[in-house]
Amino acid sequence: MTLYSFKGHYPVEQIDNNKGWYEVPAKPEAPEGKEVRWENAEWVVRDPKPEDRPGFQWNWNHGEMAWIECEYAQTAPPEEVDPPVEETDPPSGEVEPPVITEPTVSAVVSNEFDITVGGVPI
Repeated sequence: MTLYSFKGHYPVEQIDNNKGWYEVPAKPEAPEGKEVRWENAEWVVRDPKPEDRPGFQWNWNHGEMAWIECEYAQTAPPEEVDPPVEETDPPSGEVEPPVITEPTVSAVVSNEFDITVGGVPI
């Protein structure tokens, strides 16, 4: 069975007419306790991913062909800040009635028209 990869993507048996396909070696058999993965356009036989522990995660380092344990970035939880207390009553303790204003509309109305017929005002 011949396998092909399209620009490094996971190998398949069928190709289309696009440019960029190339033949890849057959998938190797994994010895017991190992796994075979297609990583960075090549077959890799490696140990399975170790189990993560709190605050850490295992990441595959293809350059070293090894699992590297990495620490999560730790961020401090946001501090709780009490909202400022707003004073709603006047200092004297008396409640002032709300001031209600009505909208005002102003318009200029004129009944005068400057109409002329043949230069003579009507």
